Amino acid sequence: MEAHEWMVKSTYQTEWINRRGILLWLAMYAGGLGGGLYLVSLYFNDFSGMLISLLIVAGLKGGFHFAYLGKPWRFWRLFFRPQTSWLARGFIFVVLFTVFAAIQLVLSHRMPGTNWETVFKVLAGLMAFGLTIYTGFVLNSVKAVSFWNSPLLPVLFVMWGLLGGLGLVVLIALYGGNVDIHVAEKGSLWFMTMSTILFGVYLWTTLQRDETGKTSVIEQVTGRVAPIFWIGMILLGIAVPLTVAVFSFFSGEIVPAVLILGVVCELIGGLSMRYCLLKVGIYKPLFARPSYLRP
Repeated sequence: MEAHEWMVKSTYQTEWINRRGILLWLAMYAGGLGGGLYLVSLYFNDFSGMLISLLIVAGLKGGFHFAYLGKPWRFWRLFFRPQTSWLARGFIFVVLFTVFAAIQLVLSHRMPGTNWETVFKVLAGLMAFGLTIYTGFVLNSVKAVSFWNSPLLPVLFVMWGLLGGLGLVVLIALYGGNVDIHVAEKGSLWFMTMSTILFGVYLWTTLQRDETGKTSVIEQVTGRVAPIFWIGMILLGIAVPLTVAVFSFFSGEIVPAVLILGVVCELIGGLSMRYCLLKVGIYKPLFARPSYLRP
């Protein structure tokens, strides 16, 4: 693109998905997955799920986020900018969740049922919710990208985080976790149905918003990321897990191989969804393109 052409022409954002941006994509996914797993594990009071969620957030989310920073050893400065940066708030959520969840797990192991355990479960739960929702606010705060400028985005990220958490607790339950698989599958069925409907509404409203938003939707559905959208997100991320959830719910049968297939596809779908959202983010031009430059 020629110098200054971005001022009159729609431009794809690349900082958050190309090259080092891949790390941010993975960090966003790990944060939502870890936060969702903790909330779901909190509901089932499953110690194993809480422990795994802590490892995901501290190890994967924190690691990817830290590696993405241009000057990682200055990360502590982020703690002083929560009022201006959603990325800073995300890092704060990671650190506070890690501290609160670690203390809670120690208390749950050594002093179960105490008031202190309850307090730290609440604190860690609030931070886990922050991890699931903040990515939606990060994208929504970029007003120049029409595709991200929707109030539905934070809600969708919470639902996708909980879906990933429900999938992981099912895997944990297969190997002895304190989880009712039928309840988890019922929850997956409900969240999968609602998130699919909301995502359809999200695409439709974005399609109607402006020309840049319309371009993003078309690019996702028929453009360069269409294979990932249709195969990774729609087929593997929605159709297969939804079929597995319906089968498990109505048949009442627990078939480990089928459940594992559904969970793996669900995790692939979560990665694909975030990739597509980031890849088709397009900045609106600052000015209308002069008539003599139009084709």
